[in-house]
Amino acid sequence: MALHHRYSHHVHRALQHAGLLARDYGHPRQDTAHLLVGVMLTEGSLGAQVMEIFDLPVPVAKVYLKRLMPPSESNSGSIPLDESFDKALEQAADEASWLDSHYIGTEHLLLGITRTNLGNAMNLLRLVGITPEQLRRRLRHVISDGNVEFSLETVRANARLSELSRRVLNAAEQLAVSLDHPTVGMGHLIMALSNERRGVSSKFLKQSGLDADQLKQALNVRNRQLFVEIEIVLDEAITQAEKLGSHYVGADHLLFSLTLLDKGAELLQAYGASSDKIRRLLQKHLA
Repeated sequence: MALHHRYSHHVHRALQHAGLLARDYGHPRQDTAHLLVGVMLTEGSLGAQVMEIFDLPVPVAKVYLKRLMPPSESNSGSIPLDESFDKALEQAADEASWLDSHYIGTEHLLLGITRTNLGNAMNLLRLVGITPEQLRRRLRHVISDGNVEFSLETVRANARLSELSRRVLNAAEQLAVSLDHPTVGMGHLIMALSNERRGVSSKFLKQSGLDADQLKQALNVRNRQLFVEIEIVLDEAITQAEKLGSHYVGADHLLFSLTLLDKGAELLQAYGASSDKIRRLLQKHLA
């Protein structure tokens, strides 16, 4: 998808939920109903918050969804997207553009669904007496109040990133999406830095004593301490890169910034890494 890079973190999660729903129910394709319930399952998203206003509990929506499409006899591998699903994504992008939004969020997905009038989403909403006009009106109200979703693309737009730092940030987001976490946090960033072998960050984290297995386990059990959003890390990394005369923000600047921030240093310490040792190693490397 050409607009994939503009999707908010929550949209990536909603798309993952939609695919899992279609697979679990043995459906032959994903349509707008899967996308709608996928948004409802995306904890912390604007779309989920809007749907909570209506009298449609998630368990009820899932029961309706399961019955709206007969199961397929053969259902292996990824589940293809119905034309209605693709159309909803196109309309969501249009809605985001019309609203002058720099990202495409779950609120735009719902607006796109209400505009397509295709697929089973409208049938699902009709079963519980929700009209497209009601949903659009509520969405417009939420958007006009200035509510926004977390988008890593917005974070990236504020810095000139090296190829390696982009790889690290992408890996951090992919990890958060795979675990269905509500945000991309410092814990995901530390794990991504630890896994990236092309730079010095992984080596320095290992030398400083990071217990990557313990960190991975804490992420798997959704330790909220790890969910501190990474905007402050990138802001600090930009500052440090400028001080060091660098024209770009590298993965080493990201790790260096973690050691300078109180919350970052605390997290590193909590999982066995000495922020002082990392900082000394990086100062020597960056010099």
